[in-house]
Amino acid sequence: MFELALTMVVVALALLPHQTLSSSLNQALPGCKSSCGNVEIPYPFGIEHSSASDQRSCFLEKKIGLACSSNSILTWGNVQVSNISVQAHQMDVLFNVSWFCNIENYANYWLETASFSISSEKNKFVTVGCDSYGYLNSVFGEKTYSTGCLTRCYSSIEDSLIENGTCSGIGCCQVDIPPGMQNITVEASSFPNSTNYLGCSYSFVVKQDSYKFSVTHLRKFPNESLPLVLDWTVGDQNCGAFESSRAKYACKDNTYCDDKGTDSGYRCRCKDGYEGNPYIGCTDINECMPGKHTCLSDKNCRNIDGNYTCFCRKWQSGNGRKEGGCHERE
Repeated sequence: MFELALTMVVVALALLPHQTLSSSLNQALPGCKSSCGNVEIPYPFGIEHSSASDQRSCFLEKKIGLACSSNSILTWGNVQVSNISVQAHQMDVLFNVSWFCNIENYANYWLETASFSISSEKNKFVTVGCDSYGYLNSVFGEKTYSTGCLTRCYSSIEDSLIENGTCSGIGCCQVDIPPGMQNITVEASSFPNSTNYLGCSYSFVVKQDSYKFSVTHLRKFPNESLPLVLDWTVGDQNCGAFESSRAKYACKDNTYCDDKGTDSGYRCRCKDGYEGNPYIGCTDINECMPGKHTCLSDKNCRNIDGNYTCFCRKWQSGNGRKEGGCHERE
């Protein structure tokens, strides 16, 4: 398991005839725990071993093994998990807010992410405070790189032009996160005080739209942790040998391998026309269900493996589609 380390010690529904896409995506292996509290646990993630006769592991590999506490809190290493998406290949976790009050009173946090990365599309890096700055550092292999931002107030909190809900650099700043950041450290710090600001500085990575700045946060920050989104992959190889060596990959029936934008590992996805959990196997979508096709009517739709066709009755001509339709033969 992977640990969250601190630089300072602080601190059953009725079954429907047709299985829904959501439930098929969130499948766990037979005999494995499918949820912890209100968080569903889809394979390839899992907890411990199956209760089935084979006693196999409930997770694909060690780096995505989870734990469920006695009070039903789902954790990955030392961070709490709030959501796992197989379709998006993302996991939401709660990550601590770093803070700096003075040289003897601060806490910076780091998160070892294995081959997972901090989602550059779903997160922002934020620093809150006056005369404050923060860094987000990433270490991957021999690569180390950073981003960050700084805030100024230029006068007292009461006199400064600080706006609630705005992280423009006055009291609060935010920056985009570069793609591929892994094994992160978040640092908060302060410049020499020029505004008689007696508050602390706070820096954190947060899921977009999950934090809204308020001037009151300059006096007392309300959160010890905030949601962060991780992009996850499986394995450590790319998709180069997928077609010739499928048995070496975790992708099951009716799937393909995707390694776009990854430095390590790959993702399994359902082929077009199929749905479900690609790590268990994808099944054909019945495109002839209402609202899923472009045929003249459901009766003019024929479902085929991975697709569908529209047709007209024998005594009719046309393409059977809403655009074109069917007409009586002359």
